[in-house]
Amino acid sequence: MGWRYTLPELAGIIEAGRPSVNTPFTAVSTDTRTLEPGDVFIALTGNRFDGNEFVAEAFRKGACAAVTTKPNASGPCLIVPDTLRALQAFAARHRNRYRIPVIAITGSCGKTSTKDMAAAVLATKYTVVKTRGNLNNEIGCPLSLLQIDDETDLAIIEMGANHPGEIARLCELARPTEGAIIMVAPAHLEGFGTIENVAKAKAELVDALPRDGIFYANADDEWCVRIADSFPGTTVRFGRSGDIMLNSLSYDSAGQMCVDIDRVGKLKLPLYCPAHVTNVLLAVAIGLHHRVTAFEQPLREACAALDRFRLTHVGPLEVIDDTYNANPSSMAAALDALAARPGSGARIAALGEMLELGDAAADLHREVGARAGGAGVRCLFARGPHACDTIAGAIAAKVPHAEEIEDHDAMARAIREIARPGDVLLVKGSRATQMERVIEELRRLYS
Repeated sequence: MGWRYTLPELAGIIEAGRPSVNTPFTAVSTDTRTLEPGDVFIALTGNRFDGNEFVAEAFRKGACAAVTTKPNASGPCLIVPDTLRALQAFAARHRNRYRIPVIAITGSCGKTSTKDMAAAVLATKYTVVKTRGNLNNEIGCPLSLLQIDDETDLAIIEMGANHPGEIARLCELARPTEGAIIMVAPAHLEGFGTIENVAKAKAELVDALPRDGIFYANADDEWCVRIADSFPGTTVRFGRSGDIMLNSLSYDSAGQMCVDIDRVGKLKLPLYCPAHVTNVLLAVAIGLHHRVTAFEQPLREACAALDRFRLTHVGPLEVIDDTYNANPSSMAAALDALAARPGSGARIAALGEMLELGDAAADLHREVGARAGGAGVRCLFARGPHACDTIAGAIAAKVPHAEEIEDHDAMARAIREIARPGDVLLVKGSRATQMERVIEELRRLYS
């Protein structure tokens, strides 16, 4: 069905001067590459871009108006001091039109996967709006809210942060009625400083919930439990204890996850990392609260579509492609999953830098190297400013071969030299390290 506003209505919401035309519109765009005729173009600006430079192009593509910080002769402009604030103000006003459950999800790991799983479960019964991809910041959140229309039953909004106060601001826009913290772990320490501050930042979500709201708490995470204990509303606990309880977890001969969850029963899912059971439990908890009864099929479909922890084969290697991102907790979970893969082949790890860890970076990278030793990794290759620390931790943990190789292609060649049939390779690193290039070069070498 969509929604409809007029330019004068938008101008009033964002406190711009009243336009001379009364044109209606049904969508906004911040990117001229995807702008559709009739959209309002919002010219966002940042340290490396200025949307004002694309206003003329937006009008050539059919924009009915633009929200800018300066006039443009190409078409009607609503001029404001800050276009991001204008987008946020419009999205907040739009969200307030709808009395629907809005479920906010945050955490140090697994936000996007959990959001997609929960949305798939809820979609068996409801019309659901969810954050697209991982657009979980001050831009993505308002754009997600603007997907809501009269046909929407529920919205699931993913919220990320790397500094205190960011989740609180997103909650001002989204006004969540329910919230979940998947876990609290040392991530984005450059912005937060300590894990205690990470926990405080995640708790901003709970502080924003209404007194009659719902908080889904990870009963296996001590920080989540502490936060839950201070919440005056209803708490739904999930984990190895609590309201939604994991009875057992195992893997079949193909490596698929087999879980038995209280109140749901047994599920078989294409998940290969034990830590991902937390995401499943939260999705189930949300579904049960909203009276969903079908779980296995929507979860299987959601899991199969995930961008994280993909299994593939390159030459003689089974490759775990977890190159999407990395922090200490997700790196530990990936190494544990590498160790748990079926088969007797060698375990090989190609690891990139974990970014934004501040003063703790050296120690945390050494811990990853040590974890690799505990996971039975036979060969470890590392790159990045703290690769030497990862290698030092691995050598101390008796990893037989640990080597720093900065070049992606050279790392791939080194892996090819030692790879044998049945070996399992984990490739992982923070997004900016582009560790997928190692897999791409391996494919080229084996083609």
